[in-house]
Amino acid sequence: QIHTPHVVSTSHLASSPMDAIVQFTRNALCTLKNFNILSDTFLYDANVTAHYYTFPEPLNQTTPLEVLISITQFYAFITVSAAGYKMMTTSGVLKLQLINRLLNISAKKEADNDNSKKKGKKEEAKAKAASEATARRLVAESLLKEGDAAARSFFIGFNVLAIGLSFFWLTANSYHVTSTDWIGGIQGLIHALTVAEVCLLVMLYYMVKDGAASIRRSFQMKQFASDITPSEVGNVTVEQYSWLVDGWSPFWAEGSSGSAMDVAAEEKMLEKEEEAVASRLGALSKNVGPDIAPRIRHESRIALFEGYREYVYLVLNFFAFYGYFASILVFYFDDESKQPEYIRALLLQLPNADADWLGNAVGDFMWTVEPILILGSPLIVKSMSSKKKE
Repeated sequence: QIHTPHVVSTSHLASSPMDAIVQFTRNALCTLKNFNILSDTFLYDANVTAHYYTFPEPLNQTTPLEVLISITQFYAFITVSAAGYKMMTTSGVLKLQLINRLLNISAKKEADNDNSKKKGKKEEAKAKAASEATARRLVAESLLKEGDAAARSFFIGFNVLAIGLSFFWLTANSYHVTSTDWIGGIQGLIHALTVAEVCLLVMLYYMVKDGAASIRRSFQMKQFASDITPSEVGNVTVEQYSWLVDGWSPFWAEGSSGSAMDVAAEEKMLEKEEEAVASRLGALSKNVGPDIAPRIRHESRIALFEGYREYVYLVLNFFAFYGYFASILVFYFDDESKQPEYIRALLLQLPNADADWLGNAVGDFMWTVEPILILGSPLIVKSMSSKKKE
C-alpha cells in the first residue's frame, strides 16, 4: 500500500511548533504501520472503527491507526494549502504591489530632494544630510531586495500550495477511497504524489541555496564585526545595517494584507522609516557601541549553525524524496521483467514490493526525525545565547 510524503519542513513551510508536532505524529504513526508495530492491538482492527461508524465497501477496511493518520493528513491539507496561498498573496503578489508603490514614492522624493539641495551647509547639517542620504539608499535597497523576496515567495508558495492540495488524495487513501474510482483511484493518488515530489525537488534546491547563504553570511558577519568603525557606517549595506541595529524589519518586509491604504498614508510611513534609519545611522556614525561587535560575532555563530542545520534537513529530505520516488517508479514500471536497467538501478535491484515498502519506510522515518530537529533547534540556539551571557 502506498503511504504519503507529508511535506518539507524548512523555513519555507514550518510556521509553528504545532505543525512540527503534527508532522512528527503523522510520520511516527506511518512508521508504526510500516513496521507493523503494536499489530496485536486495536489500532489494526477495522471492527473497532466500524463500532463507531459503518463505512461502505471498501472504506470499511479503515483501521483506527489509519483514522489517526488521516486526521494529521487532513491537518496538513488545510494548513499547508493555506500557507502556500498566503505566500503567494500576502508575501507575494500583494507585497510586490506595495513595494512597487513605495518605489514610485521613493523615486519621486529623491527627485524632489535633488532639486532642493543647498550649498554651504554647516558641518552638523552636512552630517545629518549624509545620514539622511544613506537612509534613503538603504530604504531603496531594502525595497528592491524585498521585491526579489516577494517574487521568490510567490514561486515557493505555488509549490507549497500544490503539496498541500496533494494531501487531499493522501487523506482519502487512508480511508481506502483510492481503491474506488471516486477521485481518480490509485492513479489519482500517484498523480498527487508525483506533483508533491516535483515540488519537493524545488524545495531541495532552495535548501542547498539557503544553507550556503547562511554559512556565507556567518563569515561575512564575523569579518564585519572585526572591521566596523563609525567612519564606515555611511557605507553599510542593508544586511550590515540590520546586523548593526540587531535586526531591521521595515513594514514592507512583512508583506501586505491587501487592505486599502491611500498613497499619502504609505508615503508618511515610508518617511517615518527613513527618519528612524537616519537617526540610528547618525548615532552609529558618532559611536559604535562596544557591545555591537561581540553581538554580531555571536549571531554569526548562530548563522553558521543554521546553515549546517539546513544541510541536515537537505539530507533527511533527499532520502525521503528518493524513498517516496520509489513508489511512483513501482507504479509506472509494475512489470519487473520489462523494467529498463536504469529503473532497476534506481530501485536498488530490489523487487517492486520490497522497493515500495523500503521507500515508504525510509521516507516516513526521515520525516519523523526532521520535526524533532525542528523542535530542538530553538533550544540549541537558546543554549548558545546562554553561553554568550556567561
